[in-house]
Amino acid sequence: MQLLQLPFELQLLILNHIKKDNHLDLAPLAHTCMYYFTMVADRFNWTNTVTILQPSRIHSSSLNYLMNARSITLITKRLQAVSDISTFPLILNILEKQQSNNNLQDIQMLVPTKAHHKIYQTLTNFPQTKLKQLTVRDPTDGGYIMSPIKYHLLLSQFITTTLSKSQSTLDQLDLSSFPSNILVSQYNNYQFPLVKSLKIALVGCQDQHHFHHYWRQFKSTFPNLQDLTLTVTKQHISLFKFLLQDISLFPWIKRLSVSSRETPKEYLSREELRSSMSGLNGLYRITAGWDMIDLS
Repeated sequence: MQLLQLPFELQLLILNHIKKDNHLDLAPLAHTCMYYFTMVADRFNWTNTVTILQPSRIHSSSLNYLMNARSITLITKRLQAVSDISTFPLILNILEKQQSNNNLQDIQMLVPTKAHHKIYQTLTNFPQTKLKQLTVRDPTDGGYIMSPIKYHLLLSQFITTTLSKSQSTLDQLDLSSFPSNILVSQYNNYQFPLVKSLKIALVGCQDQHHFHHYWRQFKSTFPNLQDLTLTVTKQHISLFKFLLQDISLFPWIKRLSVSSRETPKEYLSREELRSSMSGLNGLYRITAGWDMIDLS
């Protein structure tokens, strides 16, 4: 099999292995084509990131690498995994080993929705203290939301044991299936002042009298948020619309996006979004079926 036919991440690992064992000068390789020029020139690839990919159609070389990775310590600060559920135990094994042997700063787990609770359990069992970025989502299902009742205890433990330890370092959270009410309810105990980008599932109260208080708690938890993406269902659309109407919350977020299994256009009109853009100080972009940008 030619090198170019392998997954990009495996090419990096092979080249890095050759470079270390043979003191290879990669400069000649960089001049062969723009593809390798980018690989060689980007020093970040050699020092901080290894991406482990396992697509739905299992590639033998990827699977062999996963089997081997269980017994080695990767010199990385970033771990990304895409897997079908059949190979998920291997992914968990790698994550456990990396968390046990390293102080990770960036964890990206792109895994099927039915495995999200296992990821949070593993992250709870091996807590990190200096995370900067954390991603747990299914790239094929942007509308999935974990049950806030079924997983309340597990996710609360994750917040207390793991997420709270990185309050002062986290700047990006992509937890698109994580029920927001479990995190927001602990606003008195935990704040994340450095988080600029947040993806989370909007789950909250149904009583409109409590909407104002809910968003105050949300803002207190993430006071310096700039980019907010909410996974929304029709059940909580009233709570979302209240955010678009509460001018007292702003200036706060600058960009607001909606992810949903339904079509957002069915419950968010262009007129509503346009009105929000003109009334909320500092908010200049809303992406919710309609893409609204303030050009003033």
